[in-house]
Amino acid sequence: MTIIKRATDILRPFVDGDAVFPRASREAQLAAAWLFCLLVLCFANLGAYVLPQLDDLTHACMGVSILQTGDWFTMHEGRLVSWLKPPLYFWLEAAAFKLFSVSEYWAKFPAAVCGFLTFLLVHKTVKLIYGARRAFLAVFVLSTSLFFLRYTQRVMMDMPAACVLTLSVYAALRAVRGDDRYFLLYGLSLALGYYFKALQGMYALAIIPVFLVLTGRWKKLFSPYFLAALAGALALIAAWAVPQYLAHGREFLDSQCGIGPLTAGGLPGYTNPFYRPLKEMFRIFYWSAPAFYGMWLSAARLRDPAEREGGILLLLWFWVIMAALSVSSVFGVRYLVPALVPAAIFAAAALDRLIKAAVYPWFQHLACLCFACITLLTVLLPMPAPKGPSEYISLYRCVERVAAPKDRVVLFKGLVYIFNQGLTFYSGRPLDSQVLSPGELAGQKAEGGRVLVIAAPADYAGLQREIPARRVKEFASADNWVLFQLLDQ
Repeated sequence: MTIIKRATDILRPFVDGDAVFPRASREAQLAAAWLFCLLVLCFANLGAYVLPQLDDLTHACMGVSILQTGDWFTMHEGRLVSWLKPPLYFWLEAAAFKLFSVSEYWAKFPAAVCGFLTFLLVHKTVKLIYGARRAFLAVFVLSTSLFFLRYTQRVMMDMPAACVLTLSVYAALRAVRGDDRYFLLYGLSLALGYYFKALQGMYALAIIPVFLVLTGRWKKLFSPYFLAALAGALALIAAWAVPQYLAHGREFLDSQCGIGPLTAGGLPGYTNPFYRPLKEMFRIFYWSAPAFYGMWLSAARLRDPAEREGGILLLLWFWVIMAALSVSSVFGVRYLVPALVPAAIFAAAALDRLIKAAVYPWFQHLACLCFACITLLTVLLPMPAPKGPSEYISLYRCVERVAAPKDRVVLFKGLVYIFNQGLTFYSGRPLDSQVLSPGELAGQKAEGGRVLVIAAPADYAGLQREIPARRVKEFASADNWVLFQLLDQ
């Protein structure tokens, strides 16, 4: 008790007086200090880790492929045309790679920017609806969710999708509160949502019109600015999607960039119990219980004119996303990232109810002090990676060193998309081809260069029984790969 009393006596001048921040502007300055720590966290250690296989490395590969192919309009994975995602993230990556260098830092940089902007937009949006206190609490909840925070440092589309969805909500709020011109920003955010994550980036297309109807502002749906916003969003999307469809037809339409996921309800062959998104939310978001308590508080206050608008908007924001994820046959836990934003705002409502006014200044000061210390430790000390690195990084580095421009790099069996993506990003060259039999491999030729072959150790051992030893020159190997040269007969 003596220690607590002494700590209280030390902190009292900071909390009750003007020792650090003037009392009149203290709350705003503490919020700014918290956001500054978030700025540091989002961009610290971006380049410290090797990228994980598949999604992160896939998206990084697509940014590099723009520079390798020179094609900024049709996306590629190495030399293969890809409609895995629309091009905006990869354009941002490619621009950063061209200006600076091809590295993990610049692959993650667009996600980090979107992550920080999401925190900033959450603060501005909640402050607009409920005031500064709940805005700080919402950012506090969201930034103490490690699952959400780590996606500011992943080469993934989920944080950009959350960012533009939050932007669309903020723009719609500003529009309904007196300035219809903000609907144009709403339309832009719809287009950005598509260009980041196709249909999964366009939740606001359902949320905002229903919000306008339920709040009695349905006439806004026919305002010139709202109609212009929708027309502008459609035109921006069509500028890329229509030429892709005209060039590639049904293949593009059925891809993730087209309407395939909508017409198929996800992807064929996959199953997703409707309750899984909600179950996974409780697993990865430890503010879930306060969030649902806050949701109940918001629903109970819908009859209060001062609370009705914000309550309807937040309920739609959360449940439209959850409903879409529940009916889809495909679900990844990362798809919940955009839903965690309204969930955090609901949790802030619960904290706002539980933290008494006299206690709140102490809470805010202590929270900022602890968060500043955590930020400092994160910058100074090595932190664990959000996800394990590619298991083939040693292979990619080896190919980068030994492969000459005229050499052909061939994969014998194996998973072609894994090696193609890793070689494209880390070796600066895509995979040339894949062969599935010793006969196919024996016929491989290189014009003025060598044929370098990648194989798993078991496949390599079997291959040695089929191809004469004089045709095989091993370069390097590890537990899970062998790199060798196929010599001419």
